[in-house]
Amino acid sequence: MYPVKKNELIHLHTLLAQIAERFIARGVATSADFEPYTALGVTPMTLRESRDRHEEAVQTLTRLLADCARRAETVPAQ
Repeated sequence: MYPVKKNELIHLHTLLAQIAERFIARGVATSADFEPYTALGVTPMTLRESRDRHEEAVQTLTRLLADCARRAETVPAQ
């Protein structure tokens, strides 16, 4: 596997952040669910942040989204 370039990582970060927003809007998650991500202080718009920090944010956000999706699967349909 080749190393991901910073601009590709930021693009992925943007897409994941949009999914998080949709999870919140649809009631799958709350903003509190994403507190560990928010606490990092790195968003897709912090372009001057290092590649490593964006990678940390992407990994954190991915883990949190997976946790929320897993929880949503166990909730009975309404």
